[in-house]
Amino acid sequence: MFRTLSRSLMLSAVVAGSLFAQLPPVPAPPENPITAEKAVLGKILFWDEQLSSDNTTACGTCHISEVGGGDPRASTPGNIHPGPDGMFATSDDIRGSRGVVHCAPSGDFTPEPHFFPRPQVTARKSPSFIGVQWADELFWDGRASGTFVDPETNQIAIAWGGALESQAAGPQVSSVEMACSTRSYGEINAKLLSVLPLRLAQNLPADVAAALAQYPTYPDLFQAAFGDPTINAVRIAKAIATYERTLVPDGTPFDDYMNGNPAAMTPQQILGMNLFNSTANCAQCHVAPLFTDNSFANIGVRPALEDIGREQVTAFPPDRGAFRVPSLRNSGLRAPFFHNGGKQTMLDVVLFYQIGGDFPNQATLDPRLVPVPMTHSERVAVADFVENALTDPRVALAQYPFDRPMLRSELAGYMSTFGLEKSGLGGIVPRHVTASEPYLGNAQFRVGLSGAVGGAPAYFVLADTPALPGTAFNTIPLNVDPASAFLLAIPTTLSGASGVAGAGYTSVALPIPMNPALDDLTLYFQWLVVDPSVSDYISTTKGLMVTTFTP
Repeated sequence: MFRTLSRSLMLSAVVAGSLFAQLPPVPAPPENPITAEKAVLGKILFWDEQLSSDNTTACGTCHISEVGGGDPRASTPGNIHPGPDGMFATSDDIRGSRGVVHCAPSGDFTPEPHFFPRPQVTARKSPSFIGVQWADELFWDGRASGTFVDPETNQIAIAWGGALESQAAGPQVSSVEMACSTRSYGEINAKLLSVLPLRLAQNLPADVAAALAQYPTYPDLFQAAFGDPTINAVRIAKAIATYERTLVPDGTPFDDYMNGNPAAMTPQQILGMNLFNSTANCAQCHVAPLFTDNSFANIGVRPALEDIGREQVTAFPPDRGAFRVPSLRNSGLRAPFFHNGGKQTMLDVVLFYQIGGDFPNQATLDPRLVPVPMTHSERVAVADFVENALTDPRVALAQYPFDRPMLRSELAGYMSTFGLEKSGLGGIVPRHVTASEPYLGNAQFRVGLSGAVGGAPAYFVLADTPALPGTAFNTIPLNVDPASAFLLAIPTTLSGASGVAGAGYTSVALPIPMNPALDDLTLYFQWLVVDPSVSDYISTTKGLMVTTFTP
């Protein structure tokens, strides 16, 4: 009986499948034809953390191949945005993506309302960068349009079909994602002239390693891709977009099944596909073979006024609360789901649609979203189809063309705190602020301080030896050796509202030369803050041990 049922399901799916086609050819605007040289340059740029101001964040940091082009950190505590109410641990929290510590144009760390001294988190979950080359507009709200305007000259660089280029140009100057405040494209261009491509990464893919062996600098790579070594914002965006156009996720069990292999999907997945196209009502928006119609819809994930979504771009009130319909290809790898990361499992998502959304009483709710009758086993079948039959194993395993290097941020760090601390005014303990790591040639290396008394005098103390555990001067814990031959104390006055507990902050720039003699050098840092509210008038951080390294 089961065999007969399975055969019948497969036959019906083949009939339904006749409506599907293979993924269409990848479109490319005439101003940016696809070439191998441009694609590999884009791949290198996409995975280079040096594209950020502080060398901590690549495009790929928030778009990891193995999780379907999303952010694997989205469910971790460090990747939570407090949402529109500005308070953590409430119902409107958003599982976003971690970017950079807020910084001034100088690179010095500066406070912002929610995260300082930690890295900021985006107010929407990172969408996938895989399989989006057919979209006319990108980002959740579609603000990356098909007309790509040169951000340096404000002239049209691509008249149509340039959504990928428009999208690629944004995060590099976002003061949340990759940049210090007011970062210019000129600064980015100048930086790429001097850094070694992918210097911080390890385990380079074969095509990337071969390209860098032949073209070891960014000017060399741009020469190969564009005919001359000029680096500018348009070329950076064109290269990244070209790389993304090579990422065609057409190796799923669904594709294999539709190409004539009846064993490619399980009977449950075939049932799920049939329900997907009928009772479950999924195919109205998630149209095969792309499994999206690239429209925008308010599906009642949250109240529309929390994030007006598409209306922010169009200023058209019926677009309130609408977000881009994502492709479901490889979505099974991208939990948590939706623009706010609000659902943890695919089964949760299917149930969400079955009941007609969590917040259905909205004037702008998409009329295609209606409650649908399904049993638990039918929901499981639909979830199985989407989660597994639409996942390309090359994406899940990061195999070519979805392969990638190991990022510096994924490896063990070279800084750690130790010893004791002493709180200051209001019982607040001063804290070290760090972002990039102490590698040779890092001109952006800085150590900062937060959580001290605003306007207070402070000293940044460094030495080449730590103090013995328990060392103190009266009640002041000392974590650096006061007898160190390399002892240095740099005086400063903290920024922040004068006399306010926890408002004081500052930074010290410690650029590290590209000098092999400095490799594996360990130094010890501590901040001492003059704080009359505490005994012995000093509050302190723990010690910070920093070891330089050659990446």
